[in-house]
Amino acid sequence: MFRFLLQVTFIRRVLQLRFVRLLLILAFAGAVIAGLIYASVVFHALTERNQAPYVQHNSTH
Repeated sequence: MFRFLLQVTFIRRVLQLRFVRLLLILAFAGAVIAGLIYASVVFHALTERNQAPYVQHNSTH
């Protein structure tokens, strides 16, 4: 129990540092931006796949 309390107080002290909070915020923002980019790429691929293929009317095949 005492070890757990020491770990909690250590984490609180580390999170109080401005540099650590800035790094956590940057990591979170990067993950959100990467997720949005990934989602847009996937949705774009799905819409391209679901569209009817272009067929020429004067095709000789």
